[in-house]
Amino acid sequence: MQVGPDIRDVRKSIGYTIKQLAEKVGVSYLTIQRIETGKISPSVALLSEIAHQLKYPIEKFLKQKESLITIKANDQPIINSGNLKLRLLLPKGVIDGKISVSLGEAKKGEFIKHRNEGFELIYLIKGRCVFNYGKKVQEINGGDMVYFNGRTMHSVIALEVSEFFSVYFHNKE
Repeated sequence: MQVGPDIRDVRKSIGYTIKQLAEKVGVSYLTIQRIETGKISPSVALLSEIAHQLKYPIEKFLKQKESLITIKANDQPIINSGNLKLRLLLPKGVIDGKISVSLGEAKKGEFIKHRNEGFELIYLIKGRCVFNYGKKVQEINGGDMVYFNGRTMHSVIALEVSEFFSVYFHNKE
């Protein structure tokens, strides 16, 4: 993935130095310099962070260069939070600035009630859960899918260890 010259052009157009971009992204000056000169290619996760810091849609970097995108397992961030483990398969911006895709594992227990901006599609691969959505409560089992507006207060109670696939459609970039 040769995106270095494009990153350099966008960085310069907004007036950032290599050092400023490196600090914002959380990598070394040398890493950004090597990416911009084509000596190394950034992982999709790093490219996503660079695009975010430059306020430039990652898909513009990718669509110009690649029609095949491979995201290696090591480049898929894993988030652990209590009973929940999420693997970010497709960061926001890789295929579209408003879509992210995750694979999750839930241990038995309840997850915090919350709201978010956007819509969610959850496919329960295996397990059993109770899905609380506003005042509605329904059991979902392996093979079931729910699609909902995230603005409504919602939570999940995993009745047993469960695995799920989720697509999140962000309302905000």
